[in-house]
This record gives sequence, structure tokens and C-alpha cells, in this order.
Amino acid sequence: MGKLHRLPSIEDTEHEASVWFARMNADDVSSSERARFEAWLAAHPRHAKSYAELSATWQELVKSAPLVRAVYFGQSMNAAAAPPVRNRWLAGAVAACITAFILAAGWNVYKQKEETRFQTAIGEQAAVALPDGSSLDLNTNSRVWVDYTQNSRVIRLERGEAYFKVAHDTQRPFWVRAGNYWVRAVGTAFNVYLRPTGVEVTVSEGTVQVVNATANDSPPSDAALTLSAAAVTAGQQADAHGRAEVIRALDSAQLSRLLAWRRSSLYFQDQPLGDVVDELMRYTTLKIEFQDEALRQMPVGGTFQTSPEGAEALLTMLRDGFGTTIRRDVQGHVYIEEPAK
Repeated sequence: MGKLHRLPSIEDTEHEASVWFARMNADDVSSSERARFEAWLAAHPRHAKSYAELSATWQELVKSAPLVRAVYFGQSMNAAAAPPVRNRWLAGAVAACITAFILAAGWNVYKQKEETRFQTAIGEQAAVALPDGSSLDLNTNSRVWVDYTQNSRVIRLERGEAYFKVAHDTQRPFWVRAGNYWVRAVGTAFNVYLRPTGVEVTVSEGTVQVVNATANDSPPSDAALTLSAAAVTAGQQADAHGRAEVIRALDSAQLSRLLAWRRSSLYFQDQPLGDVVDELMRYTTLKIEFQDEALRQMPVGGTFQTSPEGAEALLTMLRDGFGTTIRRDVQGHVYIEEPAK
């Protein structure tokens, strides 16, 4: 009997194509890996076909929605406490690459080399599904590190803003470290915004505890929480700076406005123009400045996209609706000046 040649299954070939696609788009791909990739392409016509189809689909996704990204945090996080395996980068790369196509057409996934780090660029947002059923949404120019073990769930917000929806698990507390503060939740939903002046924690569901961090980089003990933690419940916001926490109640309209970025929009009502500009500059590389301080206090309102287009829409509104002069330079600075008299 002649040698039996097994044809590769479509499922296996598509999986291999996804693996190679993730690796070939990594920053540290080696020449030996490129040689193995070329050998894989040449091994069977189906390989080249699957890879070409995957590449074409990827390009369509990139073109269709560059401002919103989705990442599925794969099963590798469930094995966070397990011994490291060879090619550990592969699990994160495959999870990031493959699931972008599964989650929704038109969403783009961020290529990452570290499987526990997620970040967005200016004007981008990302949705991250965690293995325990929790999720986080990253706002513009934000970065988090995720550290899941068998006994704890720890997220470190290094910059920006994130919204967390936490799966209930009393045996594994959910911690967020932002600036000099720890936020603890069990099963709740809340927003953390790391500002230059401090941390804002806004709770939409359940209750969280906010406590100042000690010199120890680990989450505080139950005893420390009992002594010094501030409880923030649904419909409240804690403004934490230094060692002080100011908690204020929010009505439904205020809460909706604060979390509107998750719907890719910002809503303002009779707010100082300076505050509106400061918020929109988070979503654009433009540096917008006022030539007249009085203009900063002018009350304005409206709904804008969380994108560079949103900032441009505001500038157009100021020019056409208020008669202000908008002057630009080649360095990307925009100057808002009083209407010509």
C-alpha cells in the first residue's frame, strides 16, 4: 500500500494561518521564523490561500474602524500561576489576533507582545474580556497591566481611564491600583480615571472601597480597609487626591455624561469652554490654546465624538457658530481667538 497523505483540515489550516499572521506582524520576528513561515506557505496551496484570506480580512477590519478595538483575554490568563511554557508570547498573540474576528466585524485588535498589558493610543478605545467573566473598557491613551492568580485579581491602571464590570467572586477580590490609591470590588461596575491631580472613581453598580496605598505595593489587608477605606456606592463619585477622598452624589444625567465615553461620545451642557477643550484634547494630538482667558469661561454645550473628528467638530462650531478665529501652525497647535471686531 502506498504512503497515505493526510490533507490538512480547513480548521487546522486556518488556525495555523492565524498563528503565523500574529507572529509575522510582531516586532521581534526573527529571520529563522520568516524562513519557517515561507516553508509553511509552500507546503500546501491551502496554506497560502488561508493566509491571504486572513490578511485581506484584517485589512478590511483596520480600514473599517480604526478608533475602536476589542481584545479577548484568552485562556492563558487562567494559567497565570502555572509554570511558564516555551513560546509564551504565542498564546497572547493568537488570542489577540483570532478573537478580533470572532467578537465583531469592524473591530480592530491591538498587536501586543506582553500578554498581560493592554493599551490604547490617542483617540482609540478598547474592550477587553477577562477570563473570569469580568471585563474592562479602556478609554483613549490608557494602559493597564492585568495580574490574575488563583487567589487574586489585580489590575494596575498606569495611565488614562478604564471602566470595569466585575464578576462576583468573594474568594478572589478584584483590585485596581491607580496612582496612590487602591480600589477594591467584589461584584460591581465602576470607572477609574487617573488624572494628574488624583484619581476619580465613579460607581454605576454596587459598592467599591477606596483606600490610600502604603509603601507596600501589594493590596492592603482587610484590617487596613476597615480602618481607612472609603465606601463609594452606585451613583457616587470619589475624588481622591493626596490622602483625602471627597465623595459626591451624582444624578442619573451626571452619571450618564461621565460614562458617555463608553458609547464613543461626550456630552456637555453649559460647561466652560476650557473644560470642554481639555476633555476633547484627550482624543486628539492637537494642542488647543486660548488667546483670551475669557473665552475659556464661555458656557457651551453639545455632543462630540471621542476622536480627532470630535475636536475638529468643536473647532468648526466655535468658528461658524460663535465667530471665533481659529488659527493653526505647522506644529499642530491651534489657537482660539476672540471674534474679529
